[in-house]
Amino acid sequence: MQLTKEQRIFIVVNFLDSNSIQHVQELFHECFPERNSPSTVTIWKNIRKYKTEGTSLNLNNGRSGRKSTERAPENVEIVHQALLANPDISSRKNGLGKSKSTFNRIVKLELKWHPYKTHVRHKLLDTDLPRRLNFAQ
Repeated sequence: MQLTKEQRIFIVVNFLDSNSIQHVQELFHECFPERNSPSTVTIWKNIRKYKTEGTSLNLNNGRSGRKSTERAPENVEIVHQALLANPDISSRKNGLGKSKSTFNRIVKLELKWHPYKTHVRHKLLDTDLPRRLNFAQ
């Protein structure tokens, strides 16, 4: 189980005070009796991370995984301007050199728009209203 923020801070502060891993383990067991004391390696990793990164907290958020290059701000702006100029642009033939999936991903996730094509079936006439009302009853 991962250490909480409070537990990580406790490890770093007490190690910097005593400079003893064994002392930190004993204090940890006293302060957090419901949890096993962290191993020597865990304490060393937290201290090393604190000295290199300035924090022993989890820094994986936004640092791990594949980097998103196609959804860069400049590409989002290009797609946005193209859609403002021509709202009927096709995602398959967008003319921007973007793949269909990239284009749709930008439209949905970045611009928060819902791409669809309007389908005009037929024009409603004045004579259609009575028939529609009759059908609805």
